[in-house]
Amino acid sequence: MITAFQHVGMGVRDTDRSYEFYRKLMGFRLKLSDMTSYMEEMTAIIGALVELRALMAANIRGGAVIELIEHVSTRPMEPPDPVQWGDYGYLELGLKVFNLDQLYLDLKSGGVEFLTPPRSVELSSGGRERYAYLRDPDGLLLQMVEEKGGKKPAVGGVRHVAIGVKDMERAREFYRDVLGFTDVLHEFEGRLPEMDEITGGKEMEIAVLGHKPQGESLFAAVLDRAIVKLVHTPEYKGKVIYEGRRWGDIGLMEMAFDVNDVADTTNQLISRGAELYHPPTLVDMGSGTMGSFSYIKDPEGNVVELVEVVKALHAPPGVVKPVLQMLIKTSRALRLI
Repeated sequence: MITAFQHVGMGVRDTDRSYEFYRKLMGFRLKLSDMTSYMEEMTAIIGALVELRALMAANIRGGAVIELIEHVSTRPMEPPDPVQWGDYGYLELGLKVFNLDQLYLDLKSGGVEFLTPPRSVELSSGGRERYAYLRDPDGLLLQMVEEKGGKKPAVGGVRHVAIGVKDMERAREFYRDVLGFTDVLHEFEGRLPEMDEITGGKEMEIAVLGHKPQGESLFAAVLDRAIVKLVHTPEYKGKVIYEGRRWGDIGLMEMAFDVNDVADTTNQLISRGAELYHPPTLVDMGSGTMGSFSYIKDPEGNVVELVEVVKALHAPPGVVKPVLQMLIKTSRALRLI
C-alpha cells in the first residue's frame, strides 16, 4: 500500500553546493544519509556500474525528503538543451511554504533570485493558491506553494512534482487508477499570462491530482500525501528530458512513495497495469539506513520508486517514529516551526 510521498531524486553537479542551498535556505537540515559508493543495486537503473554520492535530507516542517545524486566516477551529463515547460518528464519540484510574502522578502534579502514574485491562482476546486517560482543551483525549477500554519516564514518539505506528458487522458488514468491519485485539486486549460516567465506563454492543460493514502506511514509525523501536477502543451511538441542520459544526471529524475510492503505493493500495481522496471531489492543507503525498493514506469516512461524502510539511522522504523514525533512536538512548543 502507498502511504505517503517519501522523496524526490535529483541529479546534481556538486552535492556539497546543492545541499548548502537546500539546508540553509530551504530548511532540509535533518541529514538522513550520505554515502559514496558503487551502487551495484542501481546498475540496471543507471545502465552501468558507476560510483555515486547519494545524500538524503528531510525538512522537519514535514513533506517529502530530497535525495541528491552526484555521479562521481563519471561526469554528470547536462540536458542537451534547457528544459522547457511542456517537455516530457519531471519538470518542477514543489515545496510547501509558510507566510510566503515575508519569506519572499527574507530570501531575496539573502541573495535568492526569484523568477516571479508571490502570485495567486484561482483553483477549479475552490479557493486560491499563492505561489512563487525560483531555481536551485542546478537550474531545477522550484515552485513555492503557500500553506496555512507555521509560526514564522519558512520553507517546508517537498509538496509535489510537475510532470510533462504527451497524452493527458492516458496520464490521468494511470495516476488515478493505478497509483490512487483520485482527488482532483485543480484543472485548467488555456494560457496564464502571469506565468509566462515559466511557461513561455504556451497554451496548456494542467491537472493537479492528490493521492489518497492506503494505511498510515510509519513516518506520518514528517511525510505528507503525494501531489502530482500533470502538464500538457497541445501546440508544443516537447522533448524527452532524460532521453540519452542516465539516472542521476543533472535534473529531477524520480519520485518515490513510502509503502508498507514493497513486494505486495509492486505486485498490486503491476496487476493494475503498471510496467515493472526493477524488482524489489534490499539496499544499504548509508548512515544506518536500510530499505527495500522497486521501480515501475508510468506510460510516459518516467520512473517511479516504491520504498519500504527497514531501518532508519540504525533503528527500526517503529523506534524512529516516536523520536520524530517528539522532536516535532518539542520544536512546535518552542515555536521553532
